[in-house]
Amino acid sequence: MTDPIRPLRPAQSASPASPNNQPPGPIITTTGTGLLRKRPTCSQCRIRKVRCDGQQHICGNCQRLRFECSFQQNSNPSRSEYVLKVPEARRRMQACIPCHDKKTRCLGELPSCTNCMRKGRNCVYPSTKKGPASARSRDVAEQPSALAKDSRSPSARLAPDTAPASLNQNDTSPGQDVITLLVENYFRELYPLPSFSFLHKPTVIQRCEDGTINEQLKLAICAITALQLQLSAYPHDVWAQKAEHTILQQIGQPSIFQLQSLFLIVRYRIESGGFPKAFMLAGLAARIAVALRLNYERRDLSYVAQEARRRLYWSLYLLDDYFCVGLREFELCPEETIHLQLPCTEEVFEAGGHTLTGPLQPDPSRVGEPTGLHASYLRVTSARRANMRFIRRLGLGEESPATLRTSIATLEQNLSLIHAGMGELGTYSVSTLTATKWPAEYLMLHVSWHQCHCDLYRSFIDSYSEAAPVAVLEGLHPQDRAAVQRKCVEHAEAIIDILSDFAQHGHSQCQLERDIAVCAFEAARIVMFDCRRTGQVGKMHEALVKASLCFQLITRHFSFSASTQPLS
Repeated sequence: MTDPIRPLRPAQSASPASPNNQPPGPIITTTGTGLLRKRPTCSQCRIRKVRCDGQQHICGNCQRLRFECSFQQNSNPSRSEYVLKVPEARRRMQACIPCHDKKTRCLGELPSCTNCMRKGRNCVYPSTKKGPASARSRDVAEQPSALAKDSRSPSARLAPDTAPASLNQNDTSPGQDVITLLVENYFRELYPLPSFSFLHKPTVIQRCEDGTINEQLKLAICAITALQLQLSAYPHDVWAQKAEHTILQQIGQPSIFQLQSLFLIVRYRIESGGFPKAFMLAGLAARIAVALRLNYERRDLSYVAQEARRRLYWSLYLLDDYFCVGLREFELCPEETIHLQLPCTEEVFEAGGHTLTGPLQPDPSRVGEPTGLHASYLRVTSARRANMRFIRRLGLGEESPATLRTSIATLEQNLSLIHAGMGELGTYSVSTLTATKWPAEYLMLHVSWHQCHCDLYRSFIDSYSEAAPVAVLEGLHPQDRAAVQRKCVEHAEAIIDILSDFAQHGHSQCQLERDIAVCAFEAARIVMFDCRRTGQVGKMHEALVKASLCFQLITRHFSFSASTQPLS
């Protein structure tokens, strides 16, 4: 029996009507009583699944978008039949790149949205294939004064007579003159750093000149160069986003070019504040590297191809410093899976030559063979990671007090072996720093070498924030503990002295890796803490001067980097 209070549903056909056979006119839904009526919806709004205002003759949506509204049938009864046109696809309002990255609502105002204007960001909209570049992109292209300001920046080192080139008017891709300018600055400013020295300069420049360079690699090089050289007038965030999108679209077809581009995008995300995305993309890069078997030698390839593959994987190995910090579960390139020789010298690589180098772990029988700056830096990096794992074990109480002295001696012996393999490079001197063609890499090698000892010894400084548990400290004899504390301070002061030499001898505008900022920060902390711990009031002023020098270096060289902001 039917409940008299509950209204009946209207009768429905067995199969629902499709948009093509849907009868024109307003669609009205009634209850069983016929007393309540909903607002009529035209067929166009129903197909597009949007709210219809039910306005007679033609609804507001169809009038605004110039669609043929089904309500128009009622206003023209002379028409014997009515054929409904399926609405064409209309692109919705796009969010700008900064709002899209931050996942905040963007109203799409031109030339800059409200969010970006309020937060002082560079507002750039993604380009469309059907029309010219966005108004914001055109504004960026028409800022000769801003480009001229960047070209005068000492960190950029652009030629003073180089006229800033505009962007392509059809999209936001860099023009040929911009590509040439930024690629040249990449090899002059970033290539001397170990992480960025995997591209073969003659090959890349030739491909840029003849227009055969991989598209996403081109965008990635331009993006990271413009970011690190602080060329804010260029839309490097758009280039990075476009390169990343293309890489992810082609993720099923991995290639060397794709991995080179992805590595640069990961570095871009780290330095621009997108660390969570960089963390996930780095894992993807490591998977691609293994899929391409880059952790194995390929003797069947040319010398240049072999070394390029080798250096790319070693760059991924250095990328671990951003993520693992002594935690094996976060390592992208575990050392036990690497079956490669170390990189050759820069001169040999650029000339397309070949030399045999040793493995990552030094061989005691070959300590007399020099390894070069790049290879030595990789070995020091390996030693620092071993020290960090040791520190982790100390903090977790996994290191027995009975084996403490033996573990320290083993790590010290490994450092001595690496130092012996450096040859003449292992002896620091101001004259070598000023004469070498690679001052940044020379600086990084010796600073990282001293940081190895600071990492190893700082856990035994009494009351230090990173000191080992008291039970562990008591496992080391007080005289031995005092000795390692003294060594830690000596190596920290050596770091500050090297940084001071670097700044005083004309290298103040040289590009540096983020690790230098970390070493400078840690050295300043150790020197300041030692003064307070020992009560040496007379040396406090000297310690403050040294700490100030470290923070000035961080501010000068890493003002562009979001990853170093907590250190400044």
